[in-house]
Amino acid sequence: MDIEILEDNIDLKAIREEANSIKVMMGLGWKDVDQIGIQGHKPDLNPLEECKSSTGRVSKLQYPETYFKYSLFNIPTINRILEKYGMRRTRIMASKPKTCLTIHNDLTKRIHIPVISNERCFMMINDSVYYLEPGKIYLTNTTLRHTAVNASEAQRVHIVGCLYS
Repeated sequence: MDIEILEDNIDLKAIREEANSIKVMMGLGWKDVDQIGIQGHKPDLNPLEECKSSTGRVSKLQYPETYFKYSLFNIPTINRILEKYGMRRTRIMASKPKTCLTIHNDLTKRIHIPVISNERCFMMINDSVYYLEPGKIYLTNTTLRHTAVNASEAQRVHIVGCLYS
């Protein structure tokens, strides 16, 4: 299975408010954000310093993905989801309008929580196209060939975490 809905009625308002609080704390707008790490490699780290250490390519990380399991921010709704699913190296990922990631394979499956999206934002896994609707939590098989496309005029924001199980 390429994509599975894990939950279909999450508190999207609370998740958006918590994600927005992180962006505001950092003095950024969504247009300025690429990735913000929301889990650190050990407890009690300074979130503003640590939030970049889990972003970017896996091969360039200082620590293995599994180390990024400690919540950096006071975001109770999101943190409950991270804990419930055992998510690691979770990031808020924003893609600018009219952008596309390269086609690639990840080492693990990913959980996606769409925060801001629309029907012109989609994932392609193998040869299938999927719209990930906000208000749901998705398990995506990103070990398969995939990409994410934002073919819209608006920002796309997802919370994305690695799943090791």
